[in-house]
Formats: sequence, C-alpha cells, structure tokens
Amino acid sequence: MSGRRAHKLSTGMMVSGPPPPPAKDRFQRLSSAAAPYTGGDVRLSGELGRMFDIGIDRSTSVPISRSHSGPLTRPTATSVPATTRKSSGPILPPTGLITSGRIDRRSGELSSSTAKRKEVAPGVTVVDNDIRFWFLLPKLWLWVSAVVFLGAIGVGVFVWVEVGRLHFFVVFAGAAVGVGVMAIWNWTLGRRELERYFRAFPDSSINPRNLPVGKLVKVTGHVTCGNIPLDTSYQNVPRCIYTSTELHESRARKNLYGITYSSCTWSLKRSEKHVVDFFYLSDVKSGTRFLVRAGNGAKVICFVKPTMTLLVSKKNKEQSPSFLRWLQNQHIASGDSTMRLNEGYIKEGSTMSILGTLKSHQNLVIIDPPEEVSSTGWQWRRCFIPMHVEGLILIGDETPEDELCHV
Repeated sequence: MSGRRAHKLSTGMMVSGPPPPPAKDRFQRLSSAAAPYTGGDVRLSGELGRMFDIGIDRSTSVPISRSHSGPLTRPTATSVPATTRKSSGPILPPTGLITSGRIDRRSGELSSSTAKRKEVAPGVTVVDNDIRFWFLLPKLWLWVSAVVFLGAIGVGVFVWVEVGRLHFFVVFAGAAVGVGVMAIWNWTLGRRELERYFRAFPDSSINPRNLPVGKLVKVTGHVTCGNIPLDTSYQNVPRCIYTSTELHESRARKNLYGITYSSCTWSLKRSEKHVVDFFYLSDVKSGTRFLVRAGNGAKVICFVKPTMTLLVSKKNKEQSPSFLRWLQNQHIASGDSTMRLNEGYIKEGSTMSILGTLKSHQNLVIIDPPEEVSSTGWQWRRCFIPMHVEGLILIGDETPEDELCHV
C-alpha cells in the first residue's frame, strides 16, 4: 500500500483511503440542526441573506421551530383547521367522535370555527322563531264536510221559512257554531297541544346490541357539547347547545280622547334562537352515547321554556345598567316602552329529549332529523285533529328554574 494513504480502523485492520471525519458528540449534533424557520423573510435567513447582500434583521421576533427526524404524527380534525385539510370523503377522527362543525357537501370536509353571539358561525344553525305545524286532512274529507255543512244550513233555512219550524234551524246553526269553535280551538291552542303530546311521548327502549336503526326514536339523556359551544346573549352562560333570547315590548297608547294607557299585549322586538350542528346525548337508561346532527340545513323544532324573565319598566330602566349595556351591544334603542326579556338555553350536563331517526355509521350511533313528518294523530278526548310537524324535535326541561326579575 505504498504511495497511497492508509488509515487504521478500530478493529486494527489497515485500509487505504482517507480517514473518516471525526464523530460528533450529542451536543454538536443538536447544534448542527436545520436552519430555523424564517417565515419566508430573506433578512432572517442568515447565509441566504448574505448571498444576496441583504442585511440580517435581528429586531424582528419570529418563532423558531427546529426540524427533527422520526415519524410524523397525523393531525386529527380537532388540531388542524379545515382549510388545510384535503380529502375526498368525510373526515372522522380515529376515536370515532365528531367535533361540532359543518360538513361541506362538495368537499366532504368538517369545518369548525368559534361561535359568536352576534354572528352565526358555520357550526351553528338558526332556529325558526315560530313552530310551524299544519293540519293534514284528506281533501275528500274536507270537500264532503263542506258540502254537508252548507247543505244542512240550506235545509235548515228552508224548513224554517216554509214550515215555520225554528228548532230545525237552531239545530243546524248550533252544529255550525260547534264546528267553528273546534276550528278556533285547534288553531289557537295547537302549539300547546303539540308540545304536550311530544313531552308525553314515551321514550324508546334502546338495546345497544340490537339498535332500531332507521326508526323514529325518542331518547332522553344528558347533553355534552362539541368544540363549538354557544354562550347565551344576556346571561353569558357558557357551553350551551341551544340558546334563545326574545325581547318583547309594550308601548303606551292613546285612545280617541287622548288618554294614555298601557297596552296589555306584547309585541316581539328581537328574537335569536341558535342550536349547534353537532352535540352528544347520553341515554339515561342504557348509557348509549348518541351523536345528534342538527345542522346542514335541517329543520329543528325546539320546545324549551325560558329560564330567565326580566321585566324593565320605563321608570326603572336606568337602575339596570347591564340591561342597557345589552341593548347598546345589540344596537336596540331603549325608548320609553316597557320591555320584557326572556332567555332560555340547554347547557352541557342538562337533561333533554330528542325525537329523530336512528342511524349507525361504523362505531357511531347517530340521531338525524326524521325523513317523514311527525304527527300527533287524532286526539278525540281533547278535541284536536291531527297536527303535523317536520324536523328534528328538541325538548328541554319541563320545569326549569325560572328566574323573574322586576326592575
């Protein structure tokens, strides 16, 4: 091996070639890591900046993240924003739990954002102020009833005029009045009867080993929020899945003689009702955990009684600075009218009932809005004809701790 450089290995063997570079200790390996992240600013890149004759700016503070070797951890749906994730299908975390958010039907991605009281976040659904129901009767039955009703009235009038028998007309007129009263009874008290019926509707028997998938079920249990909980508008109660705030006012009116009096009727001035798109419900009987999906344009019907009622008169309005501050934040003029603020909510840990269709997806048990309308059927004893509603039905506590405040 004359004429060629040689070096000796640790085993004692002589080999040709230059010796290997000296091994770096642990401290030197850590110090020779990759260059710090600069956020794309050449002035902070050290050697790269000197190549372009750019001075290094050390006054700007940039967080430094050093690269490391090893496997990359796969981010979950709760740690990475939806805008940075791309997938051809719905994203489900490995745990099987879906955090609150709205699933985009085009990309199948689950988006999430912070819910605000003034703005409706993507993970929040606006609930209609009025519970819309209708009376669904066969058209043939309606036409037959109308023909019989008009025919009976005509016969009664004819008998009264030609024969002079007044009692026939009284009988037919009484029947007509009875039908009219029943119609008014159903229309004015329909919402109250609808709520009474669904509250009294029995809970479904849930067997975790044999779930009634595809059937209409009513489940009562405890509520758990997702990652987009709501806060109430006035009381700022945190971690709610449903909030309702209604402001009514009663204005002073003048009659024809110029006398000012206070009206007994309340007019709705402001209403805000929101429900999160996703939340969880644990059955109190079987312990089964359900994922309730109320978003993506689904219709939601809520029977939730207010937990707080605030009455503010025009004379004592200045004694409630919190109420005046809330009016200012909501851009509502205080005025001289008497106001009533009702606020209700369903917060985490509360007991509530859900009426919807049961579905299953992998290891998730889901309650979706019913595919068909929900009907009360004939209530003969209470003189109510069938009433129909469409959507997911949420039922809050029947006897909440109502707080009444007079100011």
